Amino acid sequence: MPPRLRRCSGDLGPLVVATTARTVLWLGVLLALWCVVPAALGWHVTTVASDSMAPRLLTGDVVAAAPIDGDDVTPGQVLLVDDPDRSDRLRLHRLVSHESGGLRLRGDANAAPDSSLVDAEAVHGVGILRVPWVGAPGLWLRGGEVVRLVMLATGVAVLVGLARLDHPTRSATPCPGCGRPRWEVTAPPIGTAASRSASPTALGAAVLVVASLTGMVPSGAAFAGVTASGGHASTAHFPCMAGPLLDDPVLAWDFDEPRGDDYRDASGHDRAGRALSGAVRNDGSCEANPSLDLRADDARVVAETPEAAPSTFSVEAWFRTDRPGGRIVGFGSSDAPASPNKDRQLYVTADCLVSFGVQGSNDFRFAVASRSRVDDGEWHHAVGTFRPGALDLWLDGVHQAGRSDNRAAKTYDGSWRVGRESLDPWPGQPADYTFRGDVDTVRVHDRVLDAPSVAAHHSAGR
Repeated sequence: MPPRLRRCSGDLGPLVVATTARTVLWLGVLLALWCVVPAALGWHVTTVASDSMAPRLLTGDVVAAAPIDGDDVTPGQVLLVDDPDRSDRLRLHRLVSHESGGLRLRGDANAAPDSSLVDAEAVHGVGILRVPWVGAPGLWLRGGEVVRLVMLATGVAVLVGLARLDHPTRSATPCPGCGRPRWEVTAPPIGTAASRSASPTALGAAVLVVASLTGMVPSGAAFAGVTASGGHASTAHFPCMAGPLLDDPVLAWDFDEPRGDDYRDASGHDRAGRALSGAVRNDGSCEANPSLDLRADDARVVAETPEAAPSTFSVEAWFRTDRPGGRIVGFGSSDAPASPNKDRQLYVTADCLVSFGVQGSNDFRFAVASRSRVDDGEWHHAVGTFRPGALDLWLDGVHQAGRSDNRAAKTYDGSWRVGRESLDPWPGQPADYTFRGDVDTVRVHDRVLDAPSVAAHHSAGR
């Protein structure tokens, strides 16, 4: 008959604490070992050394880049390349465009694209896997940050000590209070399999320290450029390479979450969206680039944070449809299918043009439309910009139309939303107010984007 544990008073607390400590230690070990797997497959593994790709990648993260031919890269991919400005360093930035002299890259948090072009032959790989924090100790070691290293070593030592708190229970030491053995039959002696369970903890701690401090995970790659944004939002979705965060948007929906009906705001401004009436995610691989499906009646995603309608702004989205009508993105005073107030919107008209409209303080609806149809089932990029006296529409990076007679936009409180909204009585009013198609990479900016910025956003892709 196998030995059965007889519980002593006071065993539960040490058991819970020790189990938690072992879990934390092994989590660190597994994260470190996870970085070794891509390297074994021939991928390039590197440590992030600055925040120029924040908030998606932060200092201390480890990134694995899958090998790729420099001639096969596409805008929007995060590339690991030889730094064109420093021969002893690497650079990990997002590809913005192909130019005659090479590849133009940009850090998501940087105010402008990199000044130096990169040769296609300098591309090592495309970023696929992110492991958070694991590379930080290696950076501290190379930077001589003794205080942080001592704090790490102390933390690991404390966890190892806590992980051994339940050693008396697991080694069948008699209860200190009553003197009774913890096992109903003779317990295995110290040194057998049942009593060696603390050894993996010590081994795990050693592996964690060695991996972190000696650079078992290849590191040394650094970002080029000066960080211009203080945003440090969570980046749990880096593997699917969500759309670029260019020009510091105040709302950014990528619809790339792994599950659920809530959509995070990647801009860091806490404007998360909530799906209503059948708005669903087009799930798929990273290469397929997940997006939002709005084909159900009244399907929409509404920001959960109300705010005052902006007086100066830019709104943009990628979309595709094969039929007329429907609101793509805009502002509204409620989350109902038809808000009492609604404007600042991109929508598809009855004759399959994309239109941008802003209601004036006199309640007149000012709108302009594109010069070409958009019902071809292909992805299109639309941008609407407004400031008092200047309303402009861009489609696929090209200016379509503008007007200067709206001197002040209507003021009211509401929230940004994607999908269904009443378009009565806006110019080009369609019969169906639900946008029947897909939407991706929605962005709102608190300023007017100029022509070069709009062109760069279109080139970066969704």
